[in-house]
Amino acid sequence: MVRRRRLDRGVAAGKMAFMRSARLALGFLLCATAPGFAQTGPTLAADRAQLATCLRENPAAAASCIGSVAVACVVAAGANRQAAEAGCARREEAVWREKLVLAVQQSGRPLDAGQRSRLVALQMSWEGYVAQKCAFYAATQREALQPGRQAGCELREVAARALELERAARPQAPARRPSQQPPQIIR
Repeated sequence: MVRRRRLDRGVAAGKMAFMRSARLALGFLLCATAPGFAQTGPTLAADRAQLATCLRENPAAAASCIGSVAVACVVAAGANRQAAEAGCARREEAVWREKLVLAVQQSGRPLDAGQRSRLVALQMSWEGYVAQKCAFYAATQREALQPGRQAGCELREVAARALELERAARPQAPARRPSQQPPQIIR
């Protein structure tokens, strides 16, 4: 029985160390600038421009832009589309990941330290959820399709999360105040 407690304490200590390191890493993410995390190069710049154009042309339907870069990339691959799926999805995910980092930063700015800590924990949980969800989804596919399907799942999740946080960070319209006069019934 004593031995079991020591083992449990060791497991708990390991989990706590992991959580501290993960929290520090995500805390750094909240303070860092997004472009520094992404790859640089002409391809990424072109992908950013293509996505920005899509988002600018479809402000009410921003979700319709998810996959626009990856689909064009796969089509350009020609006959070897299946091999290009994962790479193309990762290319677009890099752009959405930049947007996600900026959205998390903007969401965390007005918060106090306690709320920022909760945001970090929430984002870490979300990252873990997406990793598990997409790995599970990929495992249900034929082996040859798994890398592309997992990358596509992660792309969709990261893009949707970025759009969700961007929407939440936008200033809300002021609440309408009721008129001073009571409503009138028109007959």
